[in-house]
Formats: sequence, C-alpha cells, structure tokens
Amino acid sequence: MENAHLARQFEELADYMELSGENVFKVRAYKTAAEAIADLPIPIELAAQNGVLEEIEGLGYATISKTKEFLKSGKISLLEKMKAQYPAGLLEVLRVPGLGPKKVQLLWKEKGIDSLEKFDTALSNGDLVGVSGFGAKTLANLATSLRRLKEMGARIPITDASGIARRLRVALPDYELHDAGSLRRGCDTLGNLNFVAKTTETEALFDAFAETGLISEIVSRDANKIIGRIPPGIEVEIVAAPPEKFGSTLFFQTGSREFVEGINVGEFAEESSVFEAQNIAYIAPELREKHEVWNSKLPELLEVSDIKGDIHSHSTWSDGNASIEEMVQAAIERGYEYLAITDHSKLMAMANGLNAERLREQAIEIADVQSRYPDFKIFRGIECDILRDGKMDLDDEILSELDFVIGSVHTAFNLPLEEQTHRVLRAIENPNVDMIAHPTGRVLGVRPPYDIDVFALIDACAKNGTWLEINSSERLDLRDEYVFAAREKGVPIVINTDAHSISMLGNMGFGVKTARRGWCGKQNVINALSAKELTALLGNEKGNRTL
Repeated sequence: MENAHLARQFEELADYMELSGENVFKVRAYKTAAEAIADLPIPIELAAQNGVLEEIEGLGYATISKTKEFLKSGKISLLEKMKAQYPAGLLEVLRVPGLGPKKVQLLWKEKGIDSLEKFDTALSNGDLVGVSGFGAKTLANLATSLRRLKEMGARIPITDASGIARRLRVALPDYELHDAGSLRRGCDTLGNLNFVAKTTETEALFDAFAETGLISEIVSRDANKIIGRIPPGIEVEIVAAPPEKFGSTLFFQTGSREFVEGINVGEFAEESSVFEAQNIAYIAPELREKHEVWNSKLPELLEVSDIKGDIHSHSTWSDGNASIEEMVQAAIERGYEYLAITDHSKLMAMANGLNAERLREQAIEIADVQSRYPDFKIFRGIECDILRDGKMDLDDEILSELDFVIGSVHTAFNLPLEEQTHRVLRAIENPNVDMIAHPTGRVLGVRPPYDIDVFALIDACAKNGTWLEINSSERLDLRDEYVFAAREKGVPIVINTDAHSISMLGNMGFGVKTARRGWCGKQNVINALSAKELTALLGNEKGNRTL
C-alpha cells in the first residue's frame, strides 16, 4: 500500500507551501488530504484504478491530480521542486512561534540560518541584532518562544499518535492490535507509542509490521516485542501476547509505571480480572497515573456517548471549509441534538472574520437552515477575539443578540504573565462572554502555552459563571490538571472540537479523554446537557448558569 508514503508526501508539501507563503486554505487542503489518505481503509492505488478518488472526502482537484502523478512516477514534482528550493531544516525553524515564513526566509538569505540549531546559536550570540524586523522586543519574544519550544521536547501530540495507530491497524488488518501506554491513558503528548497484540503468530506479525511502509527502521526485535521508528523519530513498540496472557499484559503495558508498581498479578485473559484479583473495582486507563488512585474514591466518568452537541464550530462564513447546512448535517449524523455556529470575529481578517453587519446577515442563513431541520437546534454564536486590553472585538450590542459568545486569544501571545492574565480576566467578567476557548493558547507540537495564571482564571470563572473549554482538536487546551482544578471549583467544562471541517467534528473523543483525566462526569460538562436543558440554562442570567 502506498497510502503512508503518499500521506507523508502531502504533509511535507503542506509544510513547504507554508514556508513559501502560500495561503492558509491551500496549506490546509494538503494537510487534510494527507489525513484522508493515511486513514483510507483501502490501498490508494486501488481507489485510483477503480476511478473513485473523487469520492474520497478530503481530496480535491489539485490533490487528486498529484495523487495520480505520485502513483505513476513515485514522486510529486512540486514537492521535489520545493525541496530543491529550500533546505529541509527551515521547516524546523518555521516551528518557532513568532517566526512567520517571511522572517524565516530573511534569516536564511541574510544569515544563512537553515536549521533550528543555527537559529538558536545566532539568537544566543546576538548575531540577529540589527537584522531588519528583529528589534530588541522581537528578539526577547523569540528567546521566550524558543525556550518554550525546547520544553515541549521530542514528543508527539495524541491527535497525531492516534492517526498513526489507525494507520497501523489499516496496514495490519489480520492482527488484533490494542492501544497501550500513554496513548491508552489519554496523555496529551507521547514520547513513544505502545501496543499489545493478541496473537499466537508473533513472527508473522513482526514481519508484517516491518513491511508496512510506515517504519523508517527497526530498533530492536526479540521473542515477544518489536520496536520500530516512525518519522520524525518516534518509537513504536508492539508487545505480542497469547490470548491466555493478554489481560495481564495489557494491564502492565498500559501503566503508568507508578500505577502498576508493586502490583503482583498472575496471567489473565481479561484485564478486568487483574482488578478482581486485587478486590477492587475496575479503574479506567485515564486515571492510572498515580499509585494513590488504588485507594481513592473514583467518579463515574464521562463517556463520548454523553455528549449531545458541539458549541464551537466554523463555517465558510469565516475560515471553515463547509457550509452551515453541511456542518449541521454532519452533526445530525453524529447523533447530536445541537450545534453552535461560532465563526471568527473581525480581528481575524486572515480568517475572513465577521463584523456586526455580516454576523446579522449570517443569522438569516442560520434561520433558513433551522427551518429545514426543526428537530435539531442551531445555536447562533461567535468566537470573539479578546483584544490586548481585555475588551472584546465586537460591541456588547451585537454580542447580546447571540446564543453563545466565546472569548478567545489569537494575538499578542508574548505578553507578560500579569498582563496576559488581566486581559483574559476582563473578558471573563464581561456579562456577554459565556466561555473562554483554548485558555492557554497552546497548539500541541507547534506552539507552547503563553504565560498565564490559569488558576486565577478558574477562580474568576467560578465567581462570574463563565465556562472553560477543552478544545478537542490539535490543542487539547485546557490540559487535564487544569480541568481537575476547574471541576473542584465547580466551573462548568465545555468540550468542543473547534471544527473547521466536517471531519474535525470527529475529534470530540480527544477532549472527552482529557475530561476523564480531569475526573469529569457528565454532571460537570455543559454539552452533556440535552438541547432543551441547554436552552433553559441559557435563559438564566450568566452568574446562574451552573451545573
């Protein structure tokens, strides 16, 4: 199967296109195509032979054309051209928050900086002083960004790790592969990927794993374990267990190390038997971090099936790639009772953000779509930028007309902690702001959180009746420890996908895992309410909108 190879080509092409300053929609199209091909359950070459490439969601004219080119020649000429034009190391430099494509190219051309190591050295040695666009404040901000990037380490976001897991299952359809380790526990980032295979055909499985096309090298292989490396260097481990030992093997391979330490168990076919042998109720993987959990009273955790809707989504009115009706249809197919359309506000000009006039025009379309789906509730909202001084990007008059107002930070990430915190606190206190989205601004594997006192935000939300979001897509923001603290303070949590496409609605499970790691049940989560219950809650004054 060429799926993994082609997906990797499209991912690289998207990175190079971003470097070249290509528009964000085109970059996103290639990333979407990479995901679609990687997750395709049949060989891409078979889809091409059968003439059904056009039916694959996520592929468009340009990506279909390049797919055919790749299947014919093994290459994509545009990617080869870009590789010849730019050093590969520039893609790593581009990851530094605050360095856009233009600045990365400037550093390369004027200072010969073509790797993250060279950028670090130049920044440390003062070699960038005097370079156009790199004033003292910019250099200080870049030093902070680089420090945070280093702190992120060589870890992979769970969203990416789950994609790799899906691809492995597609590539190994004859074997029963189960998530283990940090992936099963729902950790937001992973240093490696662990799996347990229930099989007696160990050698055949390991041979097939090595030949999937996903593995760049085999690190080690023994009687019951194989470790391979997947670009950009993440290790993938598969432990093989016969059916009679599968349960106990899965228990130990899930971890954490602290959780399983000192637990003496025999050989069990089912993992539940491990807990029965300890005379204790089953402990969900998301809670298996500390040994003390064994002696704790545990909550009944939220399930994906408890989620009744998504109240942070985007349409073609701003930077989404599906219409309002298409998003509604997709939400209905997921079994939801409601969806909130919350496009960007006007500050996000590059995302085609809405001003008050366009927001009222959008209301007409929402009402029209609502009339065709009477059994489904469409909430009208906005993702409104929180300005540097804490004011909102739109006036209170238009905000008061909406069902939902989401306050978000998309600019000025490098403000000092006190100023950044005050900025968001002011939005929390605004009577028209219902919730704060992605409160620390992080993007897993791309951008670390900005400096902000999250515990002060939690206290303010508890006081003002403002909700906090777990953003389920590439952010997973809030992280689990803050979710736990918010739950303890009685702050309602909202789990949203921030979907910019139909496929992104499927990311809800990542947020649910984070909520479970924060010990949340459905009684802690706003969008576990039915449409009727949520509508009634919104009828209360903001300070009384608690669960």
